[in-house]
Amino acid sequence: MIGRGRRSAGCEISTPDCGAGPCAASTRAHADEPTLDQLLAEPIVQQLIRRDRTDEPAIRHLLRETAAARPPLSAKNAAPNACDPYTIVRLLHETARAWRGRYDREVRAQLPGMTRARCIVLTHLAQHEGVNQNALAQLLDARPKTLARLLNRLEAAGYIERIADPDDHRARVLALTAKALPVIEHIYDLTRRLCEDEEAGLSQGEAGQLRALLCRIRSNLTSV
Repeated sequence: MIGRGRRSAGCEISTPDCGAGPCAASTRAHADEPTLDQLLAEPIVQQLIRRDRTDEPAIRHLLRETAAARPPLSAKNAAPNACDPYTIVRLLHETARAWRGRYDREVRAQLPGMTRARCIVLTHLAQHEGVNQNALAQLLDARPKTLARLLNRLEAAGYIERIADPDDHRARVLALTAKALPVIEHIYDLTRRLCEDEEAGLSQGEAGQLRALLCRIRSNLTSV
């Protein structure tokens, strides 16, 4: 729901300045060639056609409408470097980092004593009642020792408890306490509001297209 709170992955990629010199001259000389966005979008278009049997004219019409509706870029949000082959990766990384920073600030302001990682653990426990510690570590893709420290802090704060597994009294499972329930509702409300904020300025069609494309990228990465 919120995203993974275990580790921040990604690398900073620096590329040469494309504002002048041979690169700029090449851009002027080939103004009639496909843009970088079109080149990057083409594999996605072809996959939509092959896998989902989506009508090609409809896809290209939607892409043209999205490009035409794109607001002008301000100086603060300058256009991505046209010579940067990692534009999508870099933007995804920067967007995720901005999201994490915004979420961390909101959590600190509204839920003293909580962190993004603790919020993730609580919401996963709310969705997977009676899970044991090992299973939760797999769900979160977290190191067992790291998760154990988080659980110990949440237990000390009175948000969770370790109880006997009803199917195996030798094992222990994790359970939420009554104190955790209003906190979890607050976490859900906070997350919903931030999700609404991140889609501000996008039409329903644009938001739907963005979700579909991101799902496609994720599928491509996880299928390798």
